[in-house]
Amino acid sequence: MFGNSLRLGYCLCLVGGLAVAGCGGDDEPAPFDAGTDGGRTDGMIVRPDAGQVCGNGLVEGAEQCDDANTSEDDQCNNDCTFACGDGRVNAAEVCDTAIAAGMTGACPTDCDDGMACTADSLSGLECDAQCIHGDITVFADDDGCCPPGGTSLDDSDCGAMCDNGVVESGETCDTAIAAGSAGACPVMADCDDVDFCTVDALENGGTCDAACTNTAITTPADGDGCCPPGATPSTDADCVAGCGDGTVVAPETCDTAIAHGTAGACPILADCDDGDACTRDRVANPGTCLAACRHPRITVLVDGDMCCPTGANATTDSDCTPICGNSVIEPPETCDDGNTTAGDGCSATCRSEGAAPTVFRMSDLDLRDPHAFVSVPFFGCTDITTTAPLGNPGLNQALQDAIQTDTDTPPDGILDLSFLLIFRPLNQTGPGGPMDFAMGTCTAPMAGTSCDIDPMTTPTVSNHTNMSTGMCLAPVVGTTGGYSPAVASTPAPCFVSDPEDMTIDVSGIPVRLRGAQIAATYIGNPATSMTGGMLRGFISEADADATLLPMSIALVGGDPLSSVLPGGTGNCSARDDRDMGPDGTTRGWWFYFNFPATRVTYTGT
Repeated sequence: MFGNSLRLGYCLCLVGGLAVAGCGGDDEPAPFDAGTDGGRTDGMIVRPDAGQVCGNGLVEGAEQCDDANTSEDDQCNNDCTFACGDGRVNAAEVCDTAIAAGMTGACPTDCDDGMACTADSLSGLECDAQCIHGDITVFADDDGCCPPGGTSLDDSDCGAMCDNGVVESGETCDTAIAAGSAGACPVMADCDDVDFCTVDALENGGTCDAACTNTAITTPADGDGCCPPGATPSTDADCVAGCGDGTVVAPETCDTAIAHGTAGACPILADCDDGDACTRDRVANPGTCLAACRHPRITVLVDGDMCCPTGANATTDSDCTPICGNSVIEPPETCDDGNTTAGDGCSATCRSEGAAPTVFRMSDLDLRDPHAFVSVPFFGCTDITTTAPLGNPGLNQALQDAIQTDTDTPPDGILDLSFLLIFRPLNQTGPGGPMDFAMGTCTAPMAGTSCDIDPMTTPTVSNHTNMSTGMCLAPVVGTTGGYSPAVASTPAPCFVSDPEDMTIDVSGIPVRLRGAQIAATYIGNPATSMTGGMLRGFISEADADATLLPMSIALVGGDPLSSVLPGGTGNCSARDDRDMGPDGTTRGWWFYFNFPATRVTYTGT
């Protein structure tokens, strides 16, 4: 990166038409011996053919740089050539582009370390390039990583594990859950269904596959208390004499000869529905004069069975609804202190109260990947992301102008475009908490702005996780196109939001992002600003085809968004930047934005 800045200074010298002594004349300078100092004793190298002096702070003739010193451990060598690309790694470099791949000191191009639980990213350019491998601690489905402490309920990449206190897919219970609690594994005493005509058994006892079975008795046997269907007093002593005579006589509970629907008739299964989703309705001793409805209670956690067993909650069984005041934080709750009393730090609806929201506003936003390409008359297929022909602002410049100024005529006193990160509240030393991403209404000028949520929009409600080490967010491996500058990852201390679906406005273009996440590095504690921000999300090809560009945009107004994205229908670029989405099958584009943010005064709630 440092090499580029020095080259830029040289190019500006040429373009600006500075004095001949500073930029050189029209003639090509003659070769010179970089090891000769022309007899000088001050360390400067003199080129006798043109009087050019290396070390005088002026870029002259064939010089690439001149930093007014003779150090070999900075960005400019003592012969006034760039250190980057000279085949050696000095103190100001981390690698050198002239060193062959595979050799010590070579600059990396691929940072995949083969470890699923590291976020691999390439940081810096040219001789500043280095691989960063931050530990993944945020749960994300289908990234191949199960972070420490994760279960299959948190992350699809984690396998089910018995005895971890969580009932996971493929398990019927978990041995670490206390007896009597929802999800506890049954013991033999739990398998008694109070039906003499079933054989009660415990299968796979002591494991997370433990389950009760209750097998119907069909063979007559004296003394087992059961009169199975078809048995009589002559074949089974447990059968009641007189059954089938149309009269209910003790110990009969019904009589099989009495017509269904009539008093005394024996029940069938349809008669046993008690309207309680948390009971298993059944007929004990069916087909006999001892038939009766039984309703054993459900204690096993099963998603989708319409039952929330006693002791379960919305985090352990999807059939449970969140209950404020049960001392369990269940989404969308942000707190639960065991009561529904407001004013004690947790509201009557279980939302954190007391601390005012902390709000940051993005002070710039740059699309890093993919770039936008448009066919421009006389210029051909043009990348308009950074610059546009004939002095027109590129996409990123247009974004910056909208974020930083009020361009309305006449000015309305409101910055044209505002993105807000609202922490409710911000606690950098804690694990994280609720946050919103919202379009804002912010006063101009940007310095000293105050903001509220744009009342015409709906915030994206999410949660965030704080990290003190590692990398909060990086590009999904294999989804960037090698543009410069590259997508910047977000190192700790930082936060990262949960994946959410959201729509953002990019210079008037509504971009619908799926699985979008936002991350940024805190500056200060409490933070007054953020750096290294990243907003990433995926737009499907179908959504990009369905999103029409505003008619006010020259050349492409009314065309689909996909038409300006490499690989999209009708795009002029030979590139194809399409990726696979989070599900691994949907085609589209991963969008990556980088941003800084500044803490602002917030007037909303």
